[in-house]
Amino acid sequence: MSIFGFLFKKKPGGSGLKPRLSSRLAVSEPVRMVTPTGSEQPAILQDVSAGGACLRTHQRLRVGEQIGLSMYFGFEQRYEMQARVVYAQGGAGGFHARYGVRFVWISDDERHRLNAYVTERVSASQFGVRAFSAIQTPGDLPQS
Repeated sequence: MSIFGFLFKKKPGGSGLKPRLSSRLAVSEPVRMVTPTGSEQPAILQDVSAGGACLRTHQRLRVGEQIGLSMYFGFEQRYEMQARVVYAQGGAGGFHARYGVRFVWISDDERHRLNAYVTERVSASQFGVRAFSAIQTPGDLPQS
């Protein structure tokens, strides 16, 4: 067996997939994407981590292409980064294809802030903590 066969040998009973390096947060947020041709296109962010993301767009992309992403999640949560397409799955009839991207350029500060944001949101959702709704009716308030 070659060294490559040994390094990439699938373990018995395992899926053969590497574990994620960081937490991934499921979202449904609009983002701005700059394509390899330089045009700005809308996309929907499906999930995000400090290392990459999954997005949906009508724009056709190929594995290996580099794109720009602008994400905004609220106060002090703005991110500008470069990403490389590592996964592509076409949608029905060619609409809303799904792409996995790996961040290839993101500042250390942005990566730390994004990782903290994702980790906090994932931890909160695991313990059933949800954001308060903006409008509460009298029926929503606890009775004393």
